[in-house]
Amino acid sequence: MRKPLKREVGTYRLGFRNVRLFVEYDSPNGSVDFIPDDGGTAIVTVGIDSPLSEAISVLLHELYESILIDLNTRYKKMPSFSSESSDFIFIMTHNQLGEAHERIGIFLTDALPDFMKAYDKFSTYKDSL
Repeated sequence: MRKPLKREVGTYRLGFRNVRLFVEYDSPNGSVDFIPDDGGTAIVTVGIDSPLSEAISVLLHELYESILIDLNTRYKKMPSFSSESSDFIFIMTHNQLGEAHERIGIFLTDALPDFMKAYDKFSTYKDSL
């Protein structure tokens, strides 16, 4: 299995921590790694092998997941034999949802212009229509 092609976009504030944002050329998926192998700050990876609107949707998904974990709103359904992300449940108050929006708004203000440049430069997605 070959290693995914990734490029670092930059480091941005997400709530009370910094995260490194990466784009991945050969995937439409995303992920969050709170304890990366290199020992650095958390990493949010967004696949850009998709239309821009889907890449932004994946970015938002990963950012919300990161924030909602940070706000202690994620729970795992137990018992579960699947051990996959669909087992997670998020329960939050209206104020916690508002705080998540605020944290992500600050992040996007700084990161979205750089993300758009990285998408334009590195995405190999070709619309088949």
